[in-house]
Amino acid sequence: MSDLPLPADLFTGAPDPLLQREWLVTNGVGGFASATLAGAATRRYHGLLVAADPPPNARWVLVSGADEFIHHADAPEIPLSTQEYDGGVLHPAGYPAIAAFTLRGQRPVWRYDTDHGSLEKTVWMERGRNRTFVRYTNHARHLLRIRVRPFVSLRWFHALRRGADASFEALQTGPGSLSVRADGGAPCIHLGGSSWRVELRSDWYWNFHRRVEQARGFDYTEDAFAPADFVAEVRPGHGVTLQLAADELQSASEVDASLARFDSRTASLAASAADPLEQRLRLAADQTLVHRGPSLPGFTPEPNTVIAGYPWFGDWGRDTLISLPGLCLATGRASTAKTILLNYAQAIDQGMVPNRWPDAGDEPEYHAFDAALWFTHALAAYVRATDDTEVLDVLGTALLEIIDWHIRGTRHGIRMDPDDGLLTGGEDGLQLTWMDAKFEDWVVTPRRGKPVEINALWYAALKFAREAFARIGWRDAFDTSLLPLLEDSFATRFWNPDTGGLFDVVDGPDGSDPAIRPNQVIALAVAGDLLSPQQRSSVLVQARDALLTPVGLRSLAPGDPAYCPHYAGGPRERDGAYHQGPVWSWLLGMYIEASLKAGAPADELRGLREAMLAHLHEGVVGAVSELFQPEAPFAPEGAPAQAWGAAEWLRGLRLLRAANGR
Repeated sequence: MSDLPLPADLFTGAPDPLLQREWLVTNGVGGFASATLAGAATRRYHGLLVAADPPPNARWVLVSGADEFIHHADAPEIPLSTQEYDGGVLHPAGYPAIAAFTLRGQRPVWRYDTDHGSLEKTVWMERGRNRTFVRYTNHARHLLRIRVRPFVSLRWFHALRRGADASFEALQTGPGSLSVRADGGAPCIHLGGSSWRVELRSDWYWNFHRRVEQARGFDYTEDAFAPADFVAEVRPGHGVTLQLAADELQSASEVDASLARFDSRTASLAASAADPLEQRLRLAADQTLVHRGPSLPGFTPEPNTVIAGYPWFGDWGRDTLISLPGLCLATGRASTAKTILLNYAQAIDQGMVPNRWPDAGDEPEYHAFDAALWFTHALAAYVRATDDTEVLDVLGTALLEIIDWHIRGTRHGIRMDPDDGLLTGGEDGLQLTWMDAKFEDWVVTPRRGKPVEINALWYAALKFAREAFARIGWRDAFDTSLLPLLEDSFATRFWNPDTGGLFDVVDGPDGSDPAIRPNQVIALAVAGDLLSPQQRSSVLVQARDALLTPVGLRSLAPGDPAYCPHYAGGPRERDGAYHQGPVWSWLLGMYIEASLKAGAPADELRGLREAMLAHLHEGVVGAVSELFQPEAPFAPEGAPAQAWGAAEWLRGLRLLRAANGR
């Protein structure tokens, strides 16, 4: 099994390194468990059980954390956990007891060394179920008493709980078990298990401080209900498992079987990976693949969508389809890719793919210029990787629908300009490309007109459609004379001789936009044959000099009047900077592909691999962050576990390996 141990110098007794790093465990249906390595919840989304009900987007923080103590004989209790309260107060302050942390496969493992002896803790979840297991194993030479006090929140995951507004009811259901319910629609939580003793207390804890939320400009103070202490005496070499479940508690043998299944599955996911970095990226990618639909007994459904990023994103069409080649095809999970494509094809409407599925109820939203084009890109990647032409008998109609609607026009002014074959689109108040930041009525990067990567994707879609329809005998399905028109138009309209790169948008409200952005690199990756070898080389030199960092591409070149060198502040400041400088992890895969297609030696890109591996020790350990600060040392930002970041790093890594002939 792939282990990722953190360096020993992080465990020196200082709190910040452990409060700045996080762990994440997922359950395959959108639920998860997550917190800092120290134990404190610094985000509103942290929790030992964040349940998805219904999956995958309606999520509830059922248990936000826990105080943990160990005790031996007549000596005082020693805290293992850390909580932060308003004013920066850490209490208890158990972080000095943490001697080591290892991500063992997908399972976080802590070692605590105290005057009472050594203890190991680990966390896992049941796949397809809203169940978290926390196991404590005694490595001391004598009996240890473990006391755990869970903090029950039972709230919507975007909200914070204040005790004055809550009505909680706790009911002891057995010697070692307890159930808690509250008003507000959250699922009931069941806690405990065999070997535990419940000591009822029913206390409220006030003014937990969520420091990351404060930094992001959101509400940051929370209260939580502590219904009881769970106490167990654990002999040397033995363990005890605290269960947190939204359905029912399991027997001890079922808990052991759950752990064995969790580890066995993790080992199988990483088994065929070429090296430790690929193993880690495969495991990070797997956490984002989920099933939309009810979790049932004997859960085995194939994942059919992707959580764009933990802890706050749901499944987004654009993110899912950009991620699909890396998450599925680069990991040997072609059947999952096919399932996702078939699932999304059912939701195509007026030639558009939903970009956002709601958290709960309501209808999906169709507000992405490019989601349908990324669908065709993912379908092309799948067919070329598998030679599965039978899928075209099913999805050929969807492909033709996308092309037809884009030619004649669909929502939001999206249509083909008959004069040059290029796609144009946009409306006031909308942000339709992947650079989609908006604060209230302010669209930060509207990109109205003819965006460069949109038209590269459009050309690639038509090329694939011509190839695909010929293979299944659909003659004259669409007008293939559009392709030479597009080739001529792209080369003449997008080339900017003044910069030696591509315009970001042409025919916009203010003409053509010469801003140096990574969208031209995306265009080069998906349709590099639209440019001459000299033009491709020039675009890459520009991107390398102005945009490239070790962990991705900046979203805007330094020196541009709109460039933001810092990503910080409240929602307005962050949304305003989102695509105006910050580094995006997913663009690294596009840069690698574009570079290799343009003939760059793979050795020139070797340093990127080391940067990938180094990042897995920060943020959410073992995951890939959404963003990084645009200036060195490129600290991680945004959602700390992002699907398309993991997907594109994995795909880029495999492209590099193939280019090196191994």
